[in-house]
Formats: sequence, C-alpha cells, structure tokens
Amino acid sequence: MIRSIVITISLLLGGISYAQNENDVLRYSTTDVYGSARFEAMAGSFGALGADFSAIQINPASMGRFSSSQASFSFNNTIVQTTGLYNDVRTKTNNNSFKISNAGAVITNDISVKNDGRLYNQITVGYTRLKNFDYNRRYEGQNFYSLLDVFANMGYGIDPEFIYTERPFTTGLAYDTYAVDYDPSTGEYISRLTPGDMYHNREINTSGGIGEFHIGYSENYMNKLYYGVSLGIRRFNYEQDYVHNETLLDTSGVSLRSFDYIYNLATSGTGYNLKLGFLYLPSDFFRIGFAFESPTIATLEDNWRANMTATHDYGTESIQEKYVPEGRFEYQLKTPMKIRGSFAYVLNYRGAVNVDLEMARFNAGELRPEGGAFNTQGYNFAAENEEVQNQFRTVLNTRIGFEYMILKDVFVRAGYALLPQPYKKQVGNLNMPNQTFAGGLGWKINNINLDLSYRQLRLNSEYYAFDPSKSENRTEFTSVLHNIVFTFNLTF
Repeated sequence: MIRSIVITISLLLGGISYAQNENDVLRYSTTDVYGSARFEAMAGSFGALGADFSAIQINPASMGRFSSSQASFSFNNTIVQTTGLYNDVRTKTNNNSFKISNAGAVITNDISVKNDGRLYNQITVGYTRLKNFDYNRRYEGQNFYSLLDVFANMGYGIDPEFIYTERPFTTGLAYDTYAVDYDPSTGEYISRLTPGDMYHNREINTSGGIGEFHIGYSENYMNKLYYGVSLGIRRFNYEQDYVHNETLLDTSGVSLRSFDYIYNLATSGTGYNLKLGFLYLPSDFFRIGFAFESPTIATLEDNWRANMTATHDYGTESIQEKYVPEGRFEYQLKTPMKIRGSFAYVLNYRGAVNVDLEMARFNAGELRPEGGAFNTQGYNFAAENEEVQNQFRTVLNTRIGFEYMILKDVFVRAGYALLPQPYKKQVGNLNMPNQTFAGGLGWKINNINLDLSYRQLRLNSEYYAFDPSKSENRTEFTSVLHNIVFTFNLTF
C-alpha cells in the first residue's frame, strides 16, 4: 500500500500529545550540581560560603564574598553506567562524555572609599552546565503486550484513506508495513500477532544538556551583609533516538516475524530566570544565606520523525524516505520556582561545613502554547498540566559540604546530597531517593588554584515504553554517574 501524499506536520493534536507531556516538564525542571571542582567536591553545597564562581547558581549574594577578581575554567568527564530491569531480564550499558563544566570571571571593585559601608561590588559573567542528557539505556525481555496493540487501538474508527494524516507516526506506519490490518466491518485495526509473548528489545540514546549563562551583580556591606542578583539565560538542547524491536516467538498462522519502530525527537530553546539572594554573618564563624530563583520561562521547539520496518516471511516492508512523517511544534515551558536556605560554620579559619536546603514545587511546572498565557487560540495543554499536578509534588533537596585545610594551601573536601523523588507516593513504585557522594582536593599556588573532584550520582527511574497501567511494561533503570572535574582558577 503506497501513500499518495507526503506528510509534513506542524500542528496535529495527535502529534502534540505524542511529543509534549508531563515528562518534558520534569526533564527540563530538574538540574544537577555541575560546576567547579571545588563546588562538585562539596556536592553543590555552597550557598552560605561563596567565593566560588559556581555558587552563583545557588545564591548570587555569595559572589559578594570575593575581595579580588577571579577567572575560572572547568572540564568535566562523565562516565555513566546504567542497568535496566525488565520482566526479570537485566541489561547494562555504558557511555562517556567530556564537557566544559563552567567558565567565567568575577570582576571585583573596591568601593570602600565612598564610606557608605559598602566595601566591594562584583560583576559576574560566565557559563555553567546544569544538566547532562548523554545517556545510553537498553532493555529486553518477553511481554504479552505489544506496541502494535497500541498502534492498532490508536487507529480505531479511522478509515485507511485518512490514517496517514490522522495517525502518521503510529498506526499509519504500522498499516503501511502490513504489521496491522484493517477490518471494515468493525472499524478496527488488528495487529498481526499470535496469542503468545513477543520478545522486546529497545535501545534509547539521549544527548544534549541544559546550560546557563549568568550575568550577576553583588555587593559586600561591612563584611556582614552580602546581597546579589543574577539573570540566567538558559539554553535547552535535548535529542532522543530509540529503536523498538519486537520478535514473534510463535509465528504460526501469520506472515509477520518482527518489526522495528524508530523514533527521533530533537528539542531546543531558550529561557530566562532571575535569582535574588542575601548572605548574613552574625559572627565570624556562622553564616546564613537565603535565595530565590524565579521560574524559568522558556520557548521550545520540538522536531520529531518516526519510521518503521516489518519483516515478514516473504521479505521486508519499509517506508520510502519521502513518505517518512515529520513533525514540528513550538510551545512554552514554565519551570517551578526554587527557594534555598543555607547555613555554614567556619572551623577555626581552616575549613567550613555548609548545609543547603532547596525547596522545589515540581507540581507547579506547566506547558503553555506558543505566546504563553496571552495565546488563547492554540492547544492549551490542559490535560498535560493536570497530569503535572497529579503526578508531581514539592520536594526538599538537602546538600551537605565540608572543606578543611590539611596542610598549608592544601584542602580536602567532601559532600553528600539527598534528592527525593518528585513523584507523589501513589504514582508508580519509585520511592528511592537519588543521592550524590563527592570528594576532592585543592591546591593553592600563589594566585593560582588547582582543584580536582570526583562525584558519584545515583539516579533511579521508571520507564514505560507504552501503557503505564500495566506493570509488565515497566522498566526500572538505575544509572550511576561518575563525574571527574578539573578546575583552574586565576586570581588577579
């Protein structure tokens, strides 16, 4: 069956619901603690200490702790080991990525000559990578349920003449490759499967990240009160490719032997946020900080395409390249605001302990049509935003960092972070929090600082290829990220 038209879609409700949902809100609302080696070695717990370029992402007032100018540059190498568990079958994958973790400068000015209590001000400019999407994941195993069943159900009541325009990314592909048939007497599409299990194998590759350009201003008042503000220009780049393969274990009475469904999604966009903060020193040894991060309002563009091949007993059915469906859609995303409280204690001027508490209301994130709240004509994402509120909750992230000078100009550091799952308890079976363990060393040579850190992050997630109402379709992924960071700092 050959199509008579080329399908290029910019706006189809079926395509939209297939591409943007509550998972996108969560993906772009969570960030990691990437930054300088000193920052990562202390698990990103730096809100009340300051005097490190990466601390601007926690509290811009912490830049007020600089009494001299500084330039910083950091490299990050991340090794990701992922284990997938699907219907008692365990799979493992590995990947490695090398990135610039952060780069920037703090320009400090002495303004004490004004005699108004203000001692220094700082202008901070730079870049920080907030999240890494470079993952390879895979699962395999037997399952009675098939992706073809989903595609067949999605086409119910649609005449084959219109299936390529109404369901171009799903049922249309399956019908074109003879993986499903159409029964005109019932209006149903029927998958060419036998009543037994299928053997599933899906490989998911993602890449990209979230990075933020910072422009900040801060001041030091009497070495007691520090305050600051920063504008964040956030860049989003995300790409997902997956190949879903199913093989019939029993082929009696049908021509179908196996099929491959290939899907690609590329998302890019820019968002803006504002951070405000202050830092107060009630004594020489105790410090208190507070910061507010506004929601990031981002404009995103999704581009996606899907393809399919089916192997039959007589050969392979595939889609001609000119008929491969493509989609494009622009929309807005609002991430939840974040509030941070920080507490630090200085240990005899040789070290410090810092605790950061961060509250994030993940159920306040939302998708918006292009043009935001002022657009009343576009798709309003009401169903998707309702799922955001139904599935996600407010969490309190806790980060603890420690630094101590063991020898003259030689520092040892350690950190731990506890990151609760954003899902409500009644949603799924994922309750185990994500955790970060970190450590590192620092060496000061005149006006140069060299820092090295190692941070391990354990991420637990659930993945449903389709139909999350059935536990048989659930894959449990555990990823262990090994981050190694080297930072060069120059004080001038």
